[in-house]
Amino acid sequence: MVDNEAHLNIAFHALADPSRRQIIDLLREAGELKVGDIAAAFSISLNGVSKHLKVLERAGLVMRRVDGRAHWIRVEWSALQQPYEWLHFYQRYWSRRLDALVDYTKNQGEKK
Repeated sequence: MVDNEAHLNIAFHALADPSRRQIIDLLREAGELKVGDIAAAFSISLNGVSKHLKVLERAGLVMRRVDGRAHWIRVEWSALQQPYEWLHFYQRYWSRRLDALVDYTKNQGEKK
């Protein structure tokens, strides 16, 4: 359980930053991009983008492939499965709870 919690904490920390989420979005669309191409999509420096990529790599959310001087980045989709399942569970839980609240308030209004 501790490993699962640690993985969730690291993944959610990595995804908490809007720039890192945008990197994931870029890679979702492209499949795989060179680091320079990712950096070109941002108004921050290549060094800044590289730091964001390192956070995503440490979290296991992206993988780097080196081909000569080119560094290619792709999303490691299996690493996003556990955070997705955690969020999906709570999305269903709160949807059911909110639906029950709506039903309750409707019933209360009909009793008056």
